[in-house]
Amino acid sequence: MKLSGVRVVDLSQFMPGPMLASNLADHGADVIKVEPLSGDAARGPLESDSEFFVALNRGKRSIALDLKHPDGLAIARKLIDAADIVIESSRPGVAARLGIDYDTVSRTHARLVYCSLTAFGQTGPLSQVPAHDPVIQAMAGTLPRDERGAPVTSGASLAALAGSLTALSAVLMALLHARETGEGDFLDISLYDAALTVQPHLTSHALNPVAGDIVATAHGGNAIALLAAYQTADSQWLCLGGRELDFATNLLTPLGRPDLIDVAVGPAGAAQAELRAFLTATFLTRTLSEWLAWFEGRRVSVAPVLSLREALAHPHTQARQMVSADAAGRQHVGSAIRFQREPAQPILSIPAIGEHTAEILDTLGYAAEHIAALDAAGVIRTQNAPRRHSVMPSPAS
Repeated sequence: MKLSGVRVVDLSQFMPGPMLASNLADHGADVIKVEPLSGDAARGPLESDSEFFVALNRGKRSIALDLKHPDGLAIARKLIDAADIVIESSRPGVAARLGIDYDTVSRTHARLVYCSLTAFGQTGPLSQVPAHDPVIQAMAGTLPRDERGAPVTSGASLAALAGSLTALSAVLMALLHARETGEGDFLDISLYDAALTVQPHLTSHALNPVAGDIVATAHGGNAIALLAAYQTADSQWLCLGGRELDFATNLLTPLGRPDLIDVAVGPAGAAQAELRAFLTATFLTRTLSEWLAWFEGRRVSVAPVLSLREALAHPHTQARQMVSADAAGRQHVGSAIRFQREPAQPILSIPAIGEHTAEILDTLGYAAEHIAALDAAGVIRTQNAPRRHSVMPSPAS
């Protein structure tokens, strides 16, 4: 696979860093997840693996260390010295206090790619602010609003997703450079910065306002009539997804309102009130299935609004092999990175806390007696539980 032989030390917790590391593991990287003795907080109460943890940590090896103990730190340093990539997500300054920050470790490991994934980055007035996704989106102007204009804090973790995928791109670019030149790099990836980049169709207007221009945003409830969801007669929803002239023509002409085509492709907001009212009333006259049949062959960008469960069960999802099942029957979402040669081969095992501690320390040269002593002293945590789930995925039924 593309990343076979690449060694990753994953010091991160929660979502963005583990998601980045999981993507690397899916394509062959050896990812060592460094956890506190109590485990990643995402595991949930009573150290039981939550679905959240399972989705983000498959295929990794777990070592449990007390990084506040000198011997635990010494182990972490040895792991980092042998790694190609380090991922960490602690608040700025924490890694430096522990002595495992990039400036320190790169003195003896020039080729290291070191990625820090934080809410607001290493610099700036917000750098020390603790925040999860809704707060980051609120600050970045991407928090969606309902039809009344009220902020909505549920939905996809957009900032975390954007930050993780931005970091994936950055890590791979830096890894390529390190292989060519022997020179690694420090990556300061801010989820806030990433969130600022996800609306390029709106940021240009926001940065360069034109007198009289109405900025169409997601903050105002269906500001663009042909980029909105409408309820059908059976209380289902369909979503229109294109405002180009041909889409508007193909929709409004057979509906008997060609006079609204110019409105549909014109300014958003209040200027489209009549069009939105017409579409709202029209789509309430038939069921979702009736409308989807009506749209067949009309070349209009439209889709039913599905639940996540419905989307995962959709024939297209299955055809793309985006869902796999392990030997225990648990289903997993596949990799969206698709190579013709050497495709992803996710390992669907989920590590127990410290399941691989002894194995990893053995490869670092620690004798069995030393490992046992560190375990007894509470510096490390070993776990002899068997790997959970199968090693290789099989297509889900």
